[in-house]
Amino acid sequence: MRFTIKLKLAMTFMFLILLLGITAMLGISSVSTMNTILSEMLDGPVSRLQLTQELKIEELQQIRQQKNLLLAQTPEETKTALDQINQARSAYDKAFSTVLSKATEEGEATWNKLSALSQEFRKQDDAIQAYVQAGNTAAALKISNGDNRKVIAGMDELLAQITALEQGRLKAADVATDVEYAHTRLILVSLAAGAAVISIIAALWIVMSISKGIHSAVSSVRKVSEGDLTEFAEIKTRDEIGELLGFVNSMIERLRGVAGDALTASDYVSSGSQQLSSASEQ
Repeated sequence: MRFTIKLKLAMTFMFLILLLGITAMLGISSVSTMNTILSEMLDGPVSRLQLTQELKIEELQQIRQQKNLLLAQTPEETKTALDQINQARSAYDKAFSTVLSKATEEGEATWNKLSALSQEFRKQDDAIQAYVQAGNTAAALKISNGDNRKVIAGMDELLAQITALEQGRLKAADVATDVEYAHTRLILVSLAAGAAVISIIAALWIVMSISKGIHSAVSSVRKVSEGDLTEFAEIKTRDEIGELLGFVNSMIERLRGVAGDALTASDYVSSGSQQLSSASEQ
């Protein structure tokens, strides 16, 4: 195969373009992977953490309004507390329904326990409301300070477990993105370094082949200009420079022929001159 200068340049640029394409594909793939991880984080642990915080807030709101109900002195205060409890219940149920649709198999058992405790809390809260409306505040306080407090403690413990679980998942996702980033960075840096080394080698290869060829051609032409037709240019490549040196050698060979013909003609002239001189003497 004849490695011309055009072919060398074309091969070098094609290889660099290939490396550039591979680098771009790896970059896009890495960005896509990180985007997927982030989307899963936002739709999973982050969303569940946010909903868990909403559940905690609405739970505290129900407890607060329950205390307000127990301390109410007028019908208006009682009605306000009941309205606030109903609003907190509605918000709690909405958040709980949403978080259940996002629950994983690992956390499903914990959410089921929280659901059971939430229902128990709701039953006790209904009983407290009924006692307060019936004027039996003592019975309502007994439930609030007894069984209801135990249920609330259980709910808080489960919410804390869920928060810790989701925070652990966020940390794992963060580690995964760090690993993906480090892996992609290593590959991209390696490709960039490889492309730089190959570019330097290819440039030196092309420059040296051209430089050596031109130097050989210049040396041969200089010797010809000085009248030395004894040496041919050494051809080491098959590219355009090698082709040029071949033409230089052809020129030297033709000049040798011309010089040889001139010497032969000179010999003939010298011989004829001698014969004429001899004839003239005779």
